[in-house]
Amino acid sequence: MSIDEPITAATQLIPAKRVLDAHWTRALDRPWRVGGCLECRSRNACPQLDWAIEVIADVAALMFQKR
Repeated sequence: MSIDEPITAATQLIPAKRVLDAHWTRALDRPWRVGGCLECRSRNACPQLDWAIEVIADVAALMFQKR
């Protein structure tokens, strides 16, 4: 991907999946929760996890739209 290409939902999907995977594998006591990455500032908030969930939800909403 070149630097001039626009950022789309498809290009954001791979990093979002990586963020979800990091939270799944590193927070074994509470999978897919805060506590799995270096951006987790507390056990209640993680900006990366919030972003990843938002991207995944947007992509899922597009996939399930009725035409």
